Amino acid sequence: MDVWGYARVSTDEQADDEGALIKQMRRLRSAGATKIYYDVESRTSDKRKGLLQLIEDINISLPEKVSKLLFIRIDRLTSSSMTFYRLMDALKKKGIQPIALDEPFDLSSIGGELTIDVRLAASKYEVKMLGMRVKKERDARKANKKPHWNAPLGYVVENDKYKRDDRPCICLIADKIEMTRSQLMRFVFDTFLKVGTVSQTVRKLHDIFGIQANAVPKSRNDTVNLLGEAEEIILENIHKSRSGGLNLRYPHTSLKWSVSGLRSILVNPVYAGGTLYNTVVRPKGHRKPFDEWEVTWGTHEDEAIITREEHERIKAMIRGNRNNRWVNEQKYTNPFANLVKCQHCGAAYSRQCKKLVKKKNFVRHHYQCSFYRTGACSNGRMIASDELEKQVIKYLVCEAERLAGLVEQDIHVTEEPQEVKTLRASLNTLEALPSNPAIEKAKEDMRMQIANAIATTNNTCKQYLIAKERILAAFSNQKYWEGLAVEDKRVLLQGCIQKIVVDGNLVTTVELLHLH
Repeated sequence: MDVWGYARVSTDEQADDEGALIKQMRRLRSAGATKIYYDVESRTSDKRKGLLQLIEDINISLPEKVSKLLFIRIDRLTSSSMTFYRLMDALKKKGIQPIALDEPFDLSSIGGELTIDVRLAASKYEVKMLGMRVKKERDARKANKKPHWNAPLGYVVENDKYKRDDRPCICLIADKIEMTRSQLMRFVFDTFLKVGTVSQTVRKLHDIFGIQANAVPKSRNDTVNLLGEAEEIILENIHKSRSGGLNLRYPHTSLKWSVSGLRSILVNPVYAGGTLYNTVVRPKGHRKPFDEWEVTWGTHEDEAIITREEHERIKAMIRGNRNNRWVNEQKYTNPFANLVKCQHCGAAYSRQCKKLVKKKNFVRHHYQCSFYRTGACSNGRMIASDELEKQVIKYLVCEAERLAGLVEQDIHVTEEPQEVKTLRASLNTLEALPSNPAIEKAKEDMRMQIANAIATTNNTCKQYLIAKERILAAFSNQKYWEGLAVEDKRVLLQGCIQKIVVDGNLVTTVELLHLH
């Protein structure tokens, strides 16, 4: 019988020690694991390729094919009781024994289950406390006008102050000019002030520095975080999720710029002697517009790369470019937002211009590959908004029945899911024990997870009935679709389309979401 293993390190661990994951995996291999699933993710995240693949492979495995699942500690699996017991239930059905190398446990007894529940609750509590400490540290730095831990290109943090980074960075052979990192950033700002737009500044910088900015189609990462028995446990064989946990910054990753990345740099007040705070909408994680950032000025005026006046002028120019493009325009809801991709390079199509069509009394918007403006893609032909909609809906009308099938779910829920039953059993065990702070915390966490699981199940059932009826109506009746409000169109499209691939002004592919 086979022995499988699972290893996980956080992104911070991997950043501090590239060999952290390798060490775990070698311990599992030494303990007898043949197939080893792995992830470089936080324990609070349950959307992990390795863990999800492990559970799926367990569910489809033949009985008595696998004897054991090895892992280092419980917290290497998850801090969620629901995910933990989902995995344990899958193992139990296949007769697979879970074994933690550093902290043996027993799920066959009441005391063993209690120990697991308390450990998971303590793990979750530890994560929350860590987040609180980080927030308090961030607030303290703001109150004392201290810089952030990481500095933008052109600066370093020394003695809790931003200092210009005078380390050599680049040499222009043609002009025989050498630049330090801070001088490079001054050059970037000067180039923008001369050119006037972000996209043209990107193109100019690439030309000056000899950067090959040609984009290549993005390949879909379908690799599984898994090493087989015949594969050697070395860093080269590890599929790095995200950036592999390594926080690489310019100029280490070359001087290839993107429009959005350069725009963020140009409006960063650090270069004008200020320190920015509160730039993200929490807990959503969306970045706020730069006019809504909190800035403390005068934290390092003697180290500023540009003046405060230049900083305000740059922001005014960027606002002006945006306003010139959409003069007197009401807020526009794009039903195809984040869905349209370029067939040549995989980049998103963005809105470039508009025109009032008087005969039909509507505003026609034109979309173009966002990489074309920087010279990174040759796909420069635009597609009009009404033509895009016409081609996409024509495809979806033909696929209406199939589309409804993709969101088909069993709405006749006769009993609670198995993970909820397991959580309830664990809660009943805790309720029978004498009260103490650790047990009360575990019970509170368990009740919250049960409530969330039930709410998710009920919402899914109700939403399905509405979604199926509206999707069938919208995509099998052209007039119904035309009568929908723009926001309703957007909700429908976002709920059933993965992406729309466009070549010039022609829709070549519409990929539908595969909902489970």
